[in-house]
Amino acid sequence: MTSVGRTLDAFFPPIVDRLTALGFAVTSASGTTSSLPGWTPLAGFTQRPSPHVRTAVRAVRAWSAAQRHDVVVTNTATASVLVRAGGLPAPVVYFCHGLHWGRDDVRALPWKAVERALLPRTAGVVTINRDDQAWFERHGARRVHRLAGGVGVPLGQWPAAPPPAPGTLELLWAGDMTPRKRPLLALAVVAHLVERGVPVRLRMLGDGPLHEAVRARTAELGLGDVVRAEGRGPVAAALGEATALLHTASWEGLPRVALEAAAVGRWCYGFDVKGLRDAPLVRLAPDGDVAALAGLLAGDTASGAVLGVPDVRADLDAAAAADGLAGALLDVLGRRAPGLGSPVPPA
Repeated sequence: MTSVGRTLDAFFPPIVDRLTALGFAVTSASGTTSSLPGWTPLAGFTQRPSPHVRTAVRAVRAWSAAQRHDVVVTNTATASVLVRAGGLPAPVVYFCHGLHWGRDDVRALPWKAVERALLPRTAGVVTINRDDQAWFERHGARRVHRLAGGVGVPLGQWPAAPPPAPGTLELLWAGDMTPRKRPLLALAVVAHLVERGVPVRLRMLGDGPLHEAVRARTAELGLGDVVRAEGRGPVAAALGEATALLHTASWEGLPRVALEAAAVGRWCYGFDVKGLRDAPLVRLAPDGDVAALAGLLAGDTASGAVLGVPDVRADLDAAAAADGLAGALLDVLGRRAPGLGSPVPPA
């Protein structure tokens, strides 16, 4: 159960396929259309909180009762609150792609208050980074599991690709151009690389409220011949053409694009923040230190280390994520199956 259907379609088809193969009967629901089999539209569910809370709660109760669920998995912030507050007869597992804070400051207090209030209504938690796992365990959540590979990657859609020939450092930035993703920092990193004399090009795939600001800042920095901010496009092909992925978010759950980069065979360069520090192939600088991140990229380019990428594809299969989720659900139901879903200990 998610707020919007595109979340189901982005992450869950291979997981649902694997769960079905393991013998689970899986249905899905969201507030907007999804192509998953067994999907149901639910009134009142939106990506952000809305006045239709009572409608949403009635809808999810009726859906779960009609499906006679043994367990309900909820994902995304708004849906997870409504489903856990809804008082369903079935136990609810929160598949947390990322608690909505990066640092322990005052801005996180409302989110933390909501999450702590919902813990008694949460039969189990599945997390995808060490920081969220530690928070849930510290506050007494029941049955906390972590999937070290996050939601995994459908490897057939993300084939390994040989790195480009040494020469120009081809960087890819991909994501929503929002304040949390900090795309303007990518431009600052590239400006430092240009100052250092590193041959570099940056391709930026994505759009959002900062898209025009990115274009304007590119012009201000004189990077028009170096940076392309072209909107959305196919990421797999772009990763295959890139030397490395550049990621600048202030926090993450476990960024899928970093998993995809690792599957293709590329390092991810970014800041030492929640979620990104757990990515399988990542090189980190102190948060916000664009000069340090540029220095790391420049050094690895000069040494050739940026092209020396270990093969971690076997650890990234979405089937492994589904097996971990299956183990967590069986644990909640008291039906633990050997070999499925062993929890990852706190780091």
